[in-house]
Amino acid sequence: MAKNFNMLMFFYMMVLGTVVSLSANNWLMIWTGLEISIMSIMPMISNKNFLSSEASVKYFMIQSISSSMMMLGVLLLLINSKIEYQIILTSSMMFKMGVAPFHNWILEMIESVELMVMFLLLTIMKIAPLNMLSYLMFKNNLFICMSLLIGSMLGLTQTSMRKMMCYSSIFNLSFILASISMNSIWWLYMMIYSTMLIMILLLMNKMNINYINQLSLNENKMSLKMNMWLAMLSMGGMPPMMGFMLKLMIIQMMMMNKEFLLSIIMIVSSTLVMFYYLRMSFISILFSASTLKWKIMNNMKSSSWIMMVNITMMPLMLTLKT
Repeated sequence: MAKNFNMLMFFYMMVLGTVVSLSANNWLMIWTGLEISIMSIMPMISNKNFLSSEASVKYFMIQSISSSMMMLGVLLLLINSKIEYQIILTSSMMFKMGVAPFHNWILEMIESVELMVMFLLLTIMKIAPLNMLSYLMFKNNLFICMSLLIGSMLGLTQTSMRKMMCYSSIFNLSFILASISMNSIWWLYMMIYSTMLIMILLLMNKMNINYINQLSLNENKMSLKMNMWLAMLSMGGMPPMMGFMLKLMIIQMMMMNKEFLLSIIMIVSSTLVMFYYLRMSFISILFSASTLKWKIMNNMKSSSWIMMVNITMMPLMLTLKT
């Protein structure tokens, strides 16, 4: 993403639209904030890549359809229609965020956007729809189960790092939806997930990695590989990384609410997600690297803040929790 005045202006307008949606007290202003964010991120999606123009058009069409569904649900709410408006509003927000089974559009466009725009699509652009869902007293268990299964199982077959991050986002979004009734929990989950995602994307950009087999190349420093390894383990939920604490918190909350079947599905799907992150870690460090394994510890002196954040965050969160 080019760092010029236009891009900064579009980024500012996108954040402003999100803030408008979060602070609004009526449906019309929520819709206005969403539209400001959508129209601001579209120029950021377009870049020198030939496929980016197609991606921006796809994004505009999908968001237009979901916004129309949202306004239809709001109209049904205002006229006191017998039609269940909450289903329409919930479906429109799921469509906007790319929750399973409405996830195919984001997988198609994620390959043609820059990594920073990918981060915005997977994090900031989902905050306003999630906040709107927190206003609706509607059970999302069907969407949660489908996102858990699709995000964990289809991620196993991917070789593209971008698509794997996208399936992981769908999987983590199901955990956020499970805690959507408690604002403090899903906001905390979103902030820490965003931190883990930006760590991996920064390392992907620095190491110029787009596919899994590129992790085995030895052109990068061992400190970068170790940081990538720890960031992926944290995203997968390996204790004592901070990603484990997030999943433990949500599963504990679900069991306290007597959602035992959903908790079992979360645990089983989390093991699948942990498997494909471990696979990437093994490719990066253990199997394919020609560097002698006993020299790894000698190169860890410069493994900087990513390692410290991943390791120390979980004890800190446990301290704050008690």
